[in-house]
Amino acid sequence: MKTRYLLPLVIMLSVLSTQAQRKPPRVAGSPFTLSAVPDSLFITSENMSNSEKVALQTLQGVIAQTKPEILRDTYGHRALVENAGIKTNTTYYNNFAGLLAHYANRLAGYILCNPKDKSTNAAISLAGVMNAVAIPTDIEQEAISAGLTKLLDVTTHDEAWVLANYGSLFNKNVATYQQSSDDRVYFMGDFSTYSKAFQFWSDTVNGTLASNVYNRMNKGAAYFGWGPSEYNTVEQLSLHSSLILPSDWAPNMSALSQIPPKKDGFQQKPAIKPYEVVPNVHTVCFVITDGDNLQWLLGTSDNTGNWANPNRGHVNLGWTISPSLSEAAPLMYEKYVDNCLTTPDGRNVLIAAPSGRGYFFPGRMPDADLTTECNLLNKYMKQADLRIVNIIDADDSDNDPTPYLKQDNIDALFYYSYGANYRGRNGQIDWYKDKPSIGGRYTLWGTLSSPASLATTLNAASTDINSQDGYSLISVHVWDRSVDDVIDCIKRLNSNVRVVAPDEFVWLIRKNIKGINPGQGNGLRADFYSGYHQDTMKYTLFNQNIDADWANVSPNSQYLGYNNFSVKWSGQIQPLYSETYTFSCYADDGVKLIVNGQTIINDYETQGAYTRTGTIALTAGQKYNIELQYGEGAGDAFCHLSWESTSQSKQIVPAAQLFSRPDTSSGPVSLYQDVNYGGFHAGFNIGAYKLSGLNLKGINNDEVTAVKIAKGYQAVLYLNDDFGGDSVVLTRDTSFLNSWNDKLSSLRVRANGVTTLAGSYTLRNVKSNYYMDVRGGVGGVGNGASLQLWTPTGAANQTFTLKHMGDGIYSITAYHSAKVLDVANSGTADNAYIWQYTDQHASNQQFIAVAADSGYYQFINVLSGKVISIENESTAAEARLVQRADTGQLSSRWQLYKGATVGNGNGLTGNYYNGMNFDTLKFSRIDPTINFDWGEGAAAPGLTIDHTSIRWTGKIEPRYTGTYTFYITSDNGRRLWINNQLVIDKWINDWDIEYSGTIALTAGQQYDFKMEYFEDYGGANAKLSWSSDAQVKEIIPVNQLYTTGLSSIARVAALQPTTANTKVIIYPNPTSNDVHLQFNAQQARVTVFDLVGRQVMAPRVVQSGETLNISALPQGAYLISIDANGKRTTKTIVKK
Repeated sequence: MKTRYLLPLVIMLSVLSTQAQRKPPRVAGSPFTLSAVPDSLFITSENMSNSEKVALQTLQGVIAQTKPEILRDTYGHRALVENAGIKTNTTYYNNFAGLLAHYANRLAGYILCNPKDKSTNAAISLAGVMNAVAIPTDIEQEAISAGLTKLLDVTTHDEAWVLANYGSLFNKNVATYQQSSDDRVYFMGDFSTYSKAFQFWSDTVNGTLASNVYNRMNKGAAYFGWGPSEYNTVEQLSLHSSLILPSDWAPNMSALSQIPPKKDGFQQKPAIKPYEVVPNVHTVCFVITDGDNLQWLLGTSDNTGNWANPNRGHVNLGWTISPSLSEAAPLMYEKYVDNCLTTPDGRNVLIAAPSGRGYFFPGRMPDADLTTECNLLNKYMKQADLRIVNIIDADDSDNDPTPYLKQDNIDALFYYSYGANYRGRNGQIDWYKDKPSIGGRYTLWGTLSSPASLATTLNAASTDINSQDGYSLISVHVWDRSVDDVIDCIKRLNSNVRVVAPDEFVWLIRKNIKGINPGQGNGLRADFYSGYHQDTMKYTLFNQNIDADWANVSPNSQYLGYNNFSVKWSGQIQPLYSETYTFSCYADDGVKLIVNGQTIINDYETQGAYTRTGTIALTAGQKYNIELQYGEGAGDAFCHLSWESTSQSKQIVPAAQLFSRPDTSSGPVSLYQDVNYGGFHAGFNIGAYKLSGLNLKGINNDEVTAVKIAKGYQAVLYLNDDFGGDSVVLTRDTSFLNSWNDKLSSLRVRANGVTTLAGSYTLRNVKSNYYMDVRGGVGGVGNGASLQLWTPTGAANQTFTLKHMGDGIYSITAYHSAKVLDVANSGTADNAYIWQYTDQHASNQQFIAVAADSGYYQFINVLSGKVISIENESTAAEARLVQRADTGQLSSRWQLYKGATVGNGNGLTGNYYNGMNFDTLKFSRIDPTINFDWGEGAAAPGLTIDHTSIRWTGKIEPRYTGTYTFYITSDNGRRLWINNQLVIDKWINDWDIEYSGTIALTAGQQYDFKMEYFEDYGGANAKLSWSSDAQVKEIIPVNQLYTTGLSSIARVAALQPTTANTKVIIYPNPTSNDVHLQFNAQQARVTVFDLVGRQVMAPRVVQSGETLNISALPQGAYLISIDANGKRTTKTIVKK
């Protein structure tokens, strides 16, 4: 038993330069030229005339050749640049003539063209090389008034004429394939002009004009815009050793390409859980398609169906993205990197879109040129922090992955064939040494497959994790499928199907099929010093690998000066093979490499650029200490560390095989290395952490001495890995663990909230005296309706049901909408908004209730650890609810007023018939409410469009005692019985008239319910509402409607969706004390009922492997209900 004491801390600096010091990222060989970073931009309206847009683009591009000064106000680009610190000016927002006059003295003149034909392309092309603007004939007077001289009249000319007469003037690395006879002519012109690119259109991809363009371009040329047909365009460009970046609707690239990101470089979020091998499962990876599409990435994709989908943090998912976007629009690329979420519920990972730097068919590109292209792509992969490349290739290609997988920065390929909707390779896996090329197996695409049909296929798939048949790469066609479709499919999967993110998918295939032991490293610690001999330590970073090129300056002149600095990288290295490894270090200037205590390269005092090598025998899977010292005198500064062995191809040592202790962190439960909360520490949120999970956060075995525990949490410490051996529960800070010092090997973090608050309430904010309210009133039922403060109304949008999930964790459901409180976009930062959203059983939708002073309560979000508060501590009506760190702010305290009981109904039984008099029953289902508008279509699949009928039956439970008025609006006839009394009887062929009837009801009593409806022809809808003196008028909610005809056991199981195939194991059974629970999920909510459906134990949230003590129950049979991943499994247990 040992005690550690507080050691001096090194200040860790992660951001060491300002944006003003940075330049936009560019790799060597990039087609994106550099001008200058703008400091101010004139913003222009999209309400300008079409001809002004043509001219504006060319003005924008010509001016940007020196420095961008104009930005169109579209796709959210204005807010993007303003957030990056670029000043904006609206002087000429709706005044193109004024803007043109402002820049007239910087232009050589104008080129006259027609508004929308081939001459328009001709003028746009010439504008870039003649320092001119393209002026359509209908706005020529604006150019004349600005004092411009007409240089050319191309109204009778086309692109072929321009190429023949001025072809030598144009860029040979960039061209634009752009239609000029439709509205696409109002886009891409700024970038064509800026780049001095030839802009053209040809209806045939192998016609004379197109062929002449191809033949004049350099190999590796990048085409922007889009051609007349996908396959033929891409094939022709591939044959000519070129590629295309779809961008025919893209604006503002002349400006966006010159603005650097806000942070130094791009870095995807690391995994927060260790990768894990799970036996006997079929492993699935979903990937969103079409990320090569630049115009989609430049803003049109930023919607709730795609990149901004609030559910993206609840699912493991891959997103394709063009690595060229890191240069075409660094700010936008940075936004997508930041918006990829990693939460306890899901992980988003970016991969390079087809087929790398741009879209081409690798099998059609000449072999030597493909190798050159892959070498350039390797630089982009490093710059964009991507490790996997998605390929689309011609069907008859040899699919050789070698040119790609030989690259240091490419770990794997996701390989699609163009035909068969990307499924042609049927999951085949090819290898280059230990790197896989994984073929697409299935797709989620239009009518080819649905979430339900795909789930059925996956549930029947192989569960052999050591065979390629046990893995499915699934493309998700972005134009007709979304994140929500992926989630829908996942909810239908059985427990024998596992969905993982792309990086873990590759890791599992390498480990389980290839038989190697890939790491999950995080890179090395890098200490930066002034002086050649590590004279004065200035700052510390964490580098993914040693692959640095600082050109002829230092990494940070503010701290290190420009020359005469040094770096020491340190950590551990884990080889993949038991072989002799050769390490190569190409550096300018000196280096010294120490592995496992052996100096294998020792050339620190030599100046100049050299490659040094050294060898050492290593054992696969074992971690060895590594240290590389680097010194820079003057001139160029770079250092690259590679390794190779008989089985290991030469490559930069990857981050996955390099390990270092990460930076310190804090959380609801923080573990400390030393007494009195000293030394290294790491924070942990609610969850279960084996030793590998502790290691991922920097905590080693048997080294925890102190623990801090935030209000609302508890920690369970275990002696052994995998939650074995003795354990102890802590609920408060402990500065020294005494008998548990240096014994921790695994950990569970659980909530420790108030467990007695289940029920319905109105919630008063203590600071403002206003009430929690869903914006929009009782009509605010949609996803994303924000939570606010409002005066008390007694309306249903101010009534919230707290559902206890165990350990004091609650979901909070708005009564009127049946949607739960949700931290928007799974945000973890202060001031993330609280809104309502469909319950996904996700951690950003769960809150720990804790007691505050004077009988008030706070609600801590499980994902972020922050409390529900009021934006800016406002006390005004309509102030929005946000989450914030708990600083004792009064706005985070809430007083709960018990409301009328909210039911736990599940809806009504709906019987659907063809025929207006219930002639032919087609199907039955449970409908949560009667609130339908079917338009001109059929009410449901399987029914005819017209001449149908529906009968809903069940029970209805009022919340208040009094006389209720029921309302039906429908197209067409309707009848309603409550308690077997006919309340509404309008069995007539009319439409959209509200009919009503009244009946006296008693709160909490369930009454028989029946409603009948027929539809004749035309429109079809049916809506049922109620009201009383105490009940505001509303669609009757699901909570107050119940199906009938279920046995008591079935009634318990029907409270939530049930799956009979979920792999849930409980043992021993029968038992007198503990029940062990095993299931395939991070956590589950467990509730125990007796056989008449009464709850006999409070719900608890548990992790798989935990035990449930039932010793307090009388002998007999019980039902254990286990809710995991949105599914419910009910098991019978016997207490003996």
